[in-house]
Amino acid sequence: MCSILVVVAAFAVSANVSDHLASAAIDEAVASTEAVVRGFVDPMIGGGGLTTLKGDELAAVDTELEHLVASGKILRIKVWAADGTVVASDLPALRGRHFEPDDDLGDVMNGEVITGLTDANEAENEFEHGLADRFLEMYLPIKPAGATSPIGVYEIYQDAAPIEAQIDATRRDVLLIVGAMAAALLLLLFLAFSGASKLLARQNRELRRSDDRFRSLLQNSIDVQLIANADGTIAYESAAVEHVLGYRPEDRIGRQALDNIHPDERAGAEQLLRDLIRVPSAQITAEIRVGHADGSWIVVEVVGKNLLHDPAVNGIVINYRDVTGRKSLEDELKRQAFHDSLTGLANRALFADRLQHAISRAGRAPTSLAVLFVDLDDFKTVNDSLGHSEGDQLLVAVAERLQASVRTGDTIARMGGDEFAILLEDASEGETPIEVGRRLLGQLEPPFVHGGKELFVRASIGIATTQSHDHTAEEVLRNADVAMYTAKSKGKNRLEVFEPGMHTAALTRLALKGDLERALERDEFTLVYQPIVRLGGGRLSGVEALLRWQHRDRGTVGPAEFIPVAEETGLILPLGRWVLEHACAQAAAWNLISSEPITMSVNVSGRQLQQPGFAAEVGGLLAASGLAPELLTLELTESVLMQDAEAATAMLVDLKSLGVRLAIDDFGTGYSSLNYLRRFPIDELKIDRSFVASLDDGPTQSAVVLSILRLSETLHLQTVAEGIEERSQLAILRDLGADHGQGYLFARPLDPAAMTALIEADAPLGEAAAGEDELPRHSRHVA
Repeated sequence: MCSILVVVAAFAVSANVSDHLASAAIDEAVASTEAVVRGFVDPMIGGGGLTTLKGDELAAVDTELEHLVASGKILRIKVWAADGTVVASDLPALRGRHFEPDDDLGDVMNGEVITGLTDANEAENEFEHGLADRFLEMYLPIKPAGATSPIGVYEIYQDAAPIEAQIDATRRDVLLIVGAMAAALLLLLFLAFSGASKLLARQNRELRRSDDRFRSLLQNSIDVQLIANADGTIAYESAAVEHVLGYRPEDRIGRQALDNIHPDERAGAEQLLRDLIRVPSAQITAEIRVGHADGSWIVVEVVGKNLLHDPAVNGIVINYRDVTGRKSLEDELKRQAFHDSLTGLANRALFADRLQHAISRAGRAPTSLAVLFVDLDDFKTVNDSLGHSEGDQLLVAVAERLQASVRTGDTIARMGGDEFAILLEDASEGETPIEVGRRLLGQLEPPFVHGGKELFVRASIGIATTQSHDHTAEEVLRNADVAMYTAKSKGKNRLEVFEPGMHTAALTRLALKGDLERALERDEFTLVYQPIVRLGGGRLSGVEALLRWQHRDRGTVGPAEFIPVAEETGLILPLGRWVLEHACAQAAAWNLISSEPITMSVNVSGRQLQQPGFAAEVGGLLAASGLAPELLTLELTESVLMQDAEAATAMLVDLKSLGVRLAIDDFGTGYSSLNYLRRFPIDELKIDRSFVASLDDGPTQSAVVLSILRLSETLHLQTVAEGIEERSQLAILRDLGADHGQGYLFARPLDPAAMTALIEADAPLGEAAAGEDELPRHSRHVA
């Protein structure tokens, strides 16, 4: 009974071990073969499908299959499509052949792996006759990375003889060992062998899972894994290199790892590699520019570790990834943090930092430094008339001219809007800050040609200097800013050097801004009216409305002081509307009591003229007041018209269509006016008071006025001479043929009640005016 049990047990154990060994051997063979095929063939097929392979691609796959067969481990390999077509094979006779798909092909297309041992003489193996007596036949699904289901099947034949020989030898050995053992050891042997079999199967499963996981990580990682030999040649590089550098992994094997490093960084990279090789287990991190296959340069982040001493690796392991986008973003963020995005100049933060450092250096080694604060005059009119996009382009052109006017070592910054600042270190050397400022103004004088137009840009410049570190950057900038506002208040297009008294004036100006914003609400504004008379008989023909501010604390504030502030803050728009509304209403009332029509002249600012709805606003006010349009004269200065002649012409045409009269105020003091006079629909020229005041100086001055009068006559324009204060001036103007005039000789600006009395009196003005001793010299009104 024991013998029978031992024999039965021996055969049972032998059969069990043989089966397990066969299964393990087959699984091992499949895993090994699959790793090779998937490593070399899968990348050539890609995720696009077998049907997308054409021409050279199919030829490359066939060639790779022939190489695998030539290695000796694989006897035959075919690539099946789902419809039974042999897409690729190591045997040319099979390529492109179509066979009816069997069940095995369908199962594998569902994701299964099918293996089996077959005889060479079976009918299905007709193309494998003569390769071996027995085959290990494998069907593996083709499922590249990114594919959701198999796109084809590998059919692989291996020689089964080594596996079967190994199984037979093992069976014989087991029979001999078990047969020699005592029955008492039968149970122990069975238990031990059974445990060993399970352990082997578990280890094989874990090994397959680990291999699959590692292969999946390599194929799907966005980072490139590279193993280099001690001489720097590439032994292995993962598939991600194709996405990062545009090269196929197989094309990189054997090349130097540093071949495509940027020339400027090659020496540093070589030193890093030498340092890494010298120290076992050393690790380095770096960012290096490398060449892409398309010829561009990208930035990669590299982590390298020395594993030459590790027998499982025996190489330098380098992981790298493309960080070009991140580096570009970092560089752009740094640039934006310290540079103006429009002009590329330094911004306020960078300028303040450099100024503070310059002040600190001046404290250690006393030197003179200066800050020039540049503000473009009336630049808002460009944005309002041409749009912000055109204004931005003009700012870029201005920045280029300013930058070309300073030294390379000087710092020029855009402080915001249309403000620029320039830091001059060692200002005592070479040109003085004042000379630099004058050169800047000169650089801005030529017109900027844009879109077929000539745009004129002027600037006000404030200069602040310091020779010690007692001043902070903020204080120096503030002083330059105050000096700039002083330049603006003195007529613009000029420069001023900071003086301590300017700060007090700036504080006063700031307070004036706040009061001005509330003046309309408090009803602190009034209008006075100066008569305009016919010089031929002294009869009243019209009046000019003049604005006055009765400040609650300061008393009367002159227009010369508050009008520039109103222009700067934008309050000139509601203020201008208020003037037009009240002047039109008053003119309508006076025309009801006057025996002859009386015109009302109102000064219009550049800001008002640039408002798209200004003509409609004037039309609405005329309709509300009941004043006839031809009795309203809008006065504009030459400088306002010349800021943007095209836009000004369009607005004047709109105003003229309402029926109002248009006049050029202070005529003769502007520039290029004669070139545009024919284009503007003007009705009246007002001869500037400076020409009238100099009439007594001789015939030369009379000739200037005469030329203006003749020009007006030629163009059929009415003339009004401003600032007539002397009877001699009146006599000369009459002799020259002037039409109308105004000035203290006829009357001072009058309040509405006094003006009403003058209209009701209906008496000539001029000869009956106040005595000569009552007439002020060089009087000046402000529009």
